[in-house]
Amino acid sequence: MSFLHRPQQVFWRKAAFQVHLWTGILLCLYMIIIGISGSILVFEKELGHLTFAKLWKASPPSGHPIEFTEAVSIITAAFPGYQLTAGYPPDQPGDNFEFLLRRGSQTRDVFLDASTGHIAGEIDPAHSWIAWTIDLHFHLLGGSTGEAINGIGGICLLLLCLTGIVIWWPGLKNWTRGLKINLRARWKRINYDLHSSVGFWALLILSMWAFTGVYLVWNDPIEVFINRFSSIASANRPVVVLPPHDGNIRPAALLTNLDQMIRTAKQDSPNATFEGAFFPANGESALVLLMARSEHRNFRQSDYIFFDPATGKQLALWHRGINNTWGARLVFLLTPLHFGYDWGLAIKILWALLGCALPLLSATGVLMYWNRSLSKKWQALR
Repeated sequence: MSFLHRPQQVFWRKAAFQVHLWTGILLCLYMIIIGISGSILVFEKELGHLTFAKLWKASPPSGHPIEFTEAVSIITAAFPGYQLTAGYPPDQPGDNFEFLLRRGSQTRDVFLDASTGHIAGEIDPAHSWIAWTIDLHFHLLGGSTGEAINGIGGICLLLLCLTGIVIWWPGLKNWTRGLKINLRARWKRINYDLHSSVGFWALLILSMWAFTGVYLVWNDPIEVFINRFSSIASANRPVVVLPPHDGNIRPAALLTNLDQMIRTAKQDSPNATFEGAFFPANGESALVLLMARSEHRNFRQSDYIFFDPATGKQLALWHRGINNTWGARLVFLLTPLHFGYDWGLAIKILWALLGCALPLLSATGVLMYWNRSLSKKWQALR
């Protein structure tokens, strides 16, 4: 009963406050970085088209349009020594082809004019602010180490949410006080109300971001746990084993069968449109053709059709996004829930705005600590 009426006097509430305080201080800079970069990346696709608008738009039509197989042939001839990893036809009339290539650790994002067949230009990932922001958000610019720190950050954010709701509770008599901001109060009180009310209203989505962030780093144990109760097979890419071949697949053999494989893919997905291909990295990898059931480049709502690149034989068909168990549906939802990109512009705007809650909570929390403790110590030192 003490916690319901006088929570400030309960020992474990005081302990939760200390955990919340010091975890928040340690994670302050991290949450500012993650919140701002995450809000930006909600609009990654739109910002990419805006930043590199000239690369996306094709020249005025002149003669027959370039076919996908022809575009693949042009790119492989123009970049000898590079491994073609993915290729996408124009998303809509007037757009260009896009191809991703790799040689060792070097990557290239090349655009081919869909009207002329000429190289329109390329995006250098090393000098792209969008690629830098993606690396910052996912890896903290630190590779696998930064990714692991992100997972720990997600766990700490969950801890902040749990201790935060305990600290937020003001007692039955004043429980509505933590839901609003008194703009007529002094600035210190406004700062406190801002931290308290934003933390309450954003609690569920911050908890969701924390959990899904942990999943994106360490998905295997979470999927194993869910799979014990409900199969997640339809949510995961099927395992495709190729028949043995002599060495790597030659580009000429791949181009010979590519047109036929695209025709087969269109027959197998008559209600979808061709949106690209993932090319084999070696002789043990399948060629994957992508058929869009909704908008292009939303690969979570696509049919993945696997082929033997040497013979053109179809090996498997995966209707990604069509899940028949609650476990598969849950696993499938975790990624789009984190990024908010599957439900239209309104949700994207909402996710971007709510992402600003993390830096806001960090700033107001540090300011509260300054007002209550550090300012007094500073005055004593002076």
